[in-house]
Amino acid sequence: MSYKEAFRNFLRTLIIATLIVVVASLILFASLPAWHYPPVYPFLVAFFFITTLVVYHFMLKSLESRPARFINVFLLTTMLKLIAFMTFMVVYALLNREVARPFIIAFFVLYIIYTSIEVVSLLKVNKLYGNTGGKQE
Repeated sequence: MSYKEAFRNFLRTLIIATLIVVVASLILFASLPAWHYPPVYPFLVAFFFITTLVVYHFMLKSLESRPARFINVFLLTTMLKLIAFMTFMVVYALLNREVARPFIIAFFVLYIIYTSIEVVSLLKVNKLYGNTGGKQE
């Protein structure tokens, strides 16, 4: 599987998942009281979409160039992303205490969704690269 094909498949998956998240969010937030809706929610969805796409791109490039070191790069990237996201979440929550609870819940749910999509996709691609010895088909 080439980089272009893997990235295109991931982008398609990410767009579909984002559309599902947006529709489910619209339904959920329409049925909940207004205080459950963090005002920055649309920006959170865009933030997670973009960061997931960028991280996937770099991870895919890493896998393509050095398949043997992929696990180390994957673990380091995941740890740095988690620390950066936690820092962002805590700073935002401290600066906006009135919406901290719905923001943290929304952030955490989106983190789980987008990280799961990223990890599953990377594991699939890693398995393909492992089966071909890192060579593209």
